[in-house]
Amino acid sequence: MQKITSIYIVMLHVMHGNYFEPKHEASQVDMTKISKEVLSNEERIRAYDIISKFPNIRRDLARYGYYQKETVTISPIDVFNRKDTESSMHEVNWLTNKLREIHYYQIFEPPIRIGVLSGYIFTRKEKPCSYYPHSKYRDAVQWMLDLNNTRQGESNLFQASLTPISNLSDGTFSVVINPFGEAYPELGNAEGTGFRTIMSYIQDGGIFINSGGQPFVYSWDVNTGNHKLLVNFIPAVGNIESNYVEGRPRLFIAENLVIPYEALLLKRYFDVETEWDNPETGMVGPTEMDIEFDELLGHNKQKTRAKVYRPVKVVSHNIQPIVYTYSDTLGSVYPVVAVKFGRGFLVHTGMNLDEEREYKILLDIIRRLSLVGYETLAKLV
Repeated sequence: MQKITSIYIVMLHVMHGNYFEPKHEASQVDMTKISKEVLSNEERIRAYDIISKFPNIRRDLARYGYYQKETVTISPIDVFNRKDTESSMHEVNWLTNKLREIHYYQIFEPPIRIGVLSGYIFTRKEKPCSYYPHSKYRDAVQWMLDLNNTRQGESNLFQASLTPISNLSDGTFSVVINPFGEAYPELGNAEGTGFRTIMSYIQDGGIFINSGGQPFVYSWDVNTGNHKLLVNFIPAVGNIESNYVEGRPRLFIAENLVIPYEALLLKRYFDVETEWDNPETGMVGPTEMDIEFDELLGHNKQKTRAKVYRPVKVVSHNIQPIVYTYSDTLGSVYPVVAVKFGRGFLVHTGMNLDEEREYKILLDIIRRLSLVGYETLAKLV
C-alpha cells in the first residue's frame, strides 16, 4: 500500500506542476509542457479523480490497522475486499504507465544525455577495454564525437560524453552505448561489478545500446588488460567412422562444439536467443541480408542492406523488434530489438559494425529512437 501511496503523491506533483525528484530538474515550465503535450484532458481528469479519493483510503487504512487498548479495531479485510483491491491496483497500474510515458518524454527532450562507455570501471589507473569484436569501425571517442555532431534542426540532438561503468548508477544518462561490441569492461572475468552495474542501470529505467554482435560474450579485465570468452562449449559427437589401421579396427570420432543457450548471459538474464553460426542455414559469420525498419522508427519503414550477425530468433512479450529480416532458411529473424528488462531496455544490435555502412545504420536507428521510437518503448515498460 505504501507503493500505491507514493505513486499517487508523485501524480499529484505532476498535476500541480511540481517535479518528481531533484535529479529530474523539471521546472514549472517543463511540467506545464508535459501536462499539455503528454496528458490529454480525459487523462488529466481521470488522474485527478483517482488521486483525490486516495487520502480517504489511506486514512481508513490507518484507522482500521491500529490496536486500541489491546484490542484491534475493525480489520482492513472487512473494509477492503478483493474487488476493491483489484480496482485500486488497476488504477495504480494506469497511473504508473502514465508516469513512465512522462518520464520517457522528459529524458528524451533534446539535448539527450548519452553516455559512451570509456572502457574503465572506476579510474584511469585501470587498463581500459580496447577490444572491439564486431564493432571495430569506431572506437569510444569517435562514437562520442559523432553523436555530438548529430543535429536536429538548428540544435544538437545529443549531449554525449565518455563514462566509466561506475557512473551509470548516478542517473545522469538517459541512454548508454557500449561501443565494444561483444565485449564489455569488467573487474575480473565474469559477471562482476561491470556486469552487475549495467544490469542495475537497465533495471532502473536506462536504455543500454550494445553496438554490434551479441552482448556480453567477452569480458575485458581492467586489472590485467586481457579479454576472456564467457561461453563454455560442450563437445558433441558429430560423426563416427570405422576403418582399419595396420590390420586393426579403429573408430574415428569427430566432435562438434555445442553452445548451450543457458551458458550465454543474454539468454540467462534476458531470455533472448540468437542465431549462431550454422552452415545448414547459411548463417556463417556476418551475412549480407535485406533489412527493414519497424514502423516505431517512423512510418516510412526504411529498407536497406546490412551484414547481419547474431540476429534474435524469436520475439516474445518482452522483446520489441526494431529491425526485421527474412530468409528462406531462417524465416523471420530480428537483427535489432529492444529487450524489456525491469523499467528499462537492452537494445541488441545483431549486425557486424566493422564497416561504415552498418555503423551509420545504427546511428540512424539511435537518432530515430530518440525522436519518435521512445514513445513506443514507453508504452511497453
